[in-house]
Amino acid sequence: MLTFRKHMNRWSVCHVNGQSMEPSLKDGDLLLISRSPVARLHRGAVVIVSSPEAEGGAQVKRMIGLPGDTVALEDGSLLINDEPLHEPYLGGLPQTLGLGSRRWTVGDGECFVLGDNRAHSTDSREYGPVPLSAILGVVKVRLWPMLRRRLSA
Repeated sequence: MLTFRKHMNRWSVCHVNGQSMEPSLKDGDLLLISRSPVARLHRGAVVIVSSPEAEGGAQVKRMIGLPGDTVALEDGSLLINDEPLHEPYLGGLPQTLGLGSRRWTVGDGECFVLGDNRAHSTDSREYGPVPLSAILGVVKVRLWPMLRRRLSA
């Protein structure tokens, strides 16, 4: 979950609450969010999504599936359109938990989002693809702590 600290016309600052995006983002990180139209979203972008679980809440997640994609979790691997997805930002964490299989088709006007810390994330695996209109912004930079300013995307 996120706490928005300051709203500006195009930019917002928010505070990360929780561990769903570790190791990329940690509890307490302060992020600068672009709230401009999200027309240029790409796979791997870190986005702020309106929470399907909590009215008025928001989550920080990584965009994995784009409109028209097939997302599959098979035997511990994440596949996009039947091709393995390389995810260096996971820092050695597993792409998926367990050896079961699940599959989603991402519709037009939707995306599939996952937390980097798959063991501690509620994401599209639970609630399915989300409407692109639920994307509130894109994380541009970590403001604090300064030593970890750069994001992996």
